[in-house]
Amino acid sequence: MSIIHIVHVIASVKSYTIASLFTHPLHCAPPGIKYRDDCPLEPRIPIYLLVGGSFGALKISITLWKSIRRRQQESVDNIYGMSGGLTSHTYRSMDIILSLFLLAWHVLGTVWVLSIWKPRFKPLLHRPTQYCDRSLYFFSVSVIAGVYAVLALLLLGIGCLTCIYRSNGGHRGHG
Repeated sequence: MSIIHIVHVIASVKSYTIASLFTHPLHCAPPGIKYRDDCPLEPRIPIYLLVGGSFGALKISITLWKSIRRRQQESVDNIYGMSGGLTSHTYRSMDIILSLFLLAWHVLGTVWVLSIWKPRFKPLLHRPTQYCDRSLYFFSVSVIAGVYAVLALLLLGIGCLTCIYRSNGGHRGHG
């Protein structure tokens, strides 16, 4: 298997991954709204989906806007010899803060969802608040598992690329 073939495979996987990551937050917010009162055992689960989906969509929107803006700006910068240092710094700061918030929010959501592992899915007569809707709960578990699976694949891919790079002599020093 040649390096060029590996690069083509990575590029196609990257395209699919980016497309699925862009649509992921858009699928989280609606169940959070629809089932907002259907998990009295842990009422923060629908909020986790709603807030995570909304802020994830915001992050994706900002990233797409910045990408489009950067392409437009490159042509203007080339003509006038200017650069957007202040906007670039502001964007990076905002992106880091938003990413850290989403990471912390995902960890909190994981704790909330897994703290009621295998809840009752129907309310009992003597304890009507001790249940969580089946669809909401399994959707939340699948979101969490999906995020951790993507992170694991990303780390595995980085590890594989590092091994390939080193085995092809990329670790030799300059000079």
